[in-house]
Amino acid sequence: MKKTRLYPLILMAPITAVLPVAISCSTTQKAETSAYLDIQKISRVYLNRLSIGQIASLHNNEKIFYYYDVNNQKQYFDAALVENNNLMLIKNQNEKMAYKLDFPHRSSWKQELSQFDNFNIIESNEPSNIVDFLNSYTFDQIDTANGFNDEWFSVLAEKNKHDYNQSGEPYFADIQTIIFRFIRDIDINFSIMNRRFIVNSEKKRTIFSSLFQTQYIQAKEWLKQDDQKNLFLELLELYLNKFNVNVKKIIVDWNNAKVRTSYSGATDYVEFEIDDILDWNGNSIMPADKKSIKYYINNFRNYSTAQKFGVGQELKTKYPLFTDYISNPLLYINGGKYLNVVDNINYFIKGATSIDYWNAKGLMYLFSNFKDEFFYIPVPEHKQSEDKEYRIVDFNFTNYFNTNQLIEATVKVTKWDNSVKYFTWISSNFDDHGHRLKGMITKNVKPQDVQVSDIFSFKNKIEEAPEGIKLDDFLNTNNKDSAFQILLEKAGEHLEQLFSYWDNNSRRNYEAAKLTNESFQLKILNAYFNNYLLAYALENQKGKIHSGVKRIDINVIPEQSQFGRAYLRLDFMGFASDDDLAFKSENEKKYQSVYIYWNGFKGYGQEVTKLFDVEKIEKGK
Repeated sequence: MKKTRLYPLILMAPITAVLPVAISCSTTQKAETSAYLDIQKISRVYLNRLSIGQIASLHNNEKIFYYYDVNNQKQYFDAALVENNNLMLIKNQNEKMAYKLDFPHRSSWKQELSQFDNFNIIESNEPSNIVDFLNSYTFDQIDTANGFNDEWFSVLAEKNKHDYNQSGEPYFADIQTIIFRFIRDIDINFSIMNRRFIVNSEKKRTIFSSLFQTQYIQAKEWLKQDDQKNLFLELLELYLNKFNVNVKKIIVDWNNAKVRTSYSGATDYVEFEIDDILDWNGNSIMPADKKSIKYYINNFRNYSTAQKFGVGQELKTKYPLFTDYISNPLLYINGGKYLNVVDNINYFIKGATSIDYWNAKGLMYLFSNFKDEFFYIPVPEHKQSEDKEYRIVDFNFTNYFNTNQLIEATVKVTKWDNSVKYFTWISSNFDDHGHRLKGMITKNVKPQDVQVSDIFSFKNKIEEAPEGIKLDDFLNTNNKDSAFQILLEKAGEHLEQLFSYWDNNSRRNYEAAKLTNESFQLKILNAYFNNYLLAYALENQKGKIHSGVKRIDINVIPEQSQFGRAYLRLDFMGFASDDDLAFKSENEKKYQSVYIYWNGFKGYGQEVTKLFDVEKIEKGK
């Protein structure tokens, strides 16, 4: 068979400028014996990190080499294989052509027992026997390490009675070890899973672009996604072919797979068996007595854990999780003219006792009122041909941890055919930090005097919510130095700082009569009222986290306003029932209404010593 040189894939600059025209516009007949790399799929930047066997494996799954047929039409080679350390491309089922790659590539590996009685990895084209890779481990051994780490090498050394030389960070001739290794490589963006290199000629990711890190998805949901299971097997084949094992395809019946939880409860595994392994020619190379071996994909997210991202109990959501649909999505928050937020949920997370650490009730008010203005959820590139837009349409409280430290967003996914799907997004997953919101302050003390022991939040186990603070005690106007009075002023101070709130001027030059119930300034002010005042457990019943005051509503009463003073009513609204998780519901109880003057608008004829004066308090009806 005649060897044909691959068309040059890296050219000098003047030739590069002409190449696209030559390929896409020329009517000259292409030679059928020529092979080309599809640089719209992958570039040499990635391929020169692979061995010949891995390049063949990549083509068999992703079809990266092509030719032109007799009609001058682009066609991908049916398959690739390695013969005598040469890459062979196959078309028309059985026409085989060999050529020499015109870019550097890595050598194959071989595992050997050294003179020092430990296992080494050496560079060698010598064949390896796939049987040596098919080793069984108990679940105890698997869960001891839960990944590619020192604990796993201790397991290997104890089982095989030899140490492993890890110099140069190789992996070894063992399928379970290889699985642990590429799961780790994906997580830490390392080796041939470094996303910076898995790019095409335009530096965009096309291959592996939809790959989920197992740490971001539930095992049971991963098993429902055929593309993820196929990608897993593709990567297992890719990593295996670093050794000269000639593996074309690994066959797994995922219907027989099952989910197993680590003994710590922190993560889950997918347990599966390999039904067959085929070589380059489609022949089975797997002994029958090796087909019952269990293998484990590790590090899947388990929400039942109390650790990072967990909810401390069984997950119960109205819709599927958005984080099982999109890998590690990020909720971008831009407060624009409303709030000085240009990042993400981290803006709202502070020290445990800080009053500026936002709680669930404060964020529920802020986010529910500005959900159309604040948020942006980008559609990942690999989803852009399918999904048109992601938008948050609702927020709800949750029962998790029994502390009211997590809320949920409902995400509406609009497809290009205008069909829609809805997903649930838990607030601890709004970024990859796993933050919980502020716990409830259970003592009626000034904000600067709050201690960690005064806050009911999740610690090491789920506890019963304590009885809260009586609203009458909290709203006691006889104490001018109370938490209530202090926090009214602190909330108002936020609106003194930005001229953009007041037509690019001082509030002293803004007419109070312009304020309506729909004014964004009023909503911002009340978001701070909700966050500061409802940081305290007002009227909470013992053992019932969703009891007591749920929300503060604000209304301007223009007929009672004065020159330089806006007259406001704050309604302290309660949960409708123990099961009330909505921002607003029917049958909510009104505990009390507080009437206040907001001082310092245009026409206010004296120095502003207090932003708010409490006029009266009425019992709810």
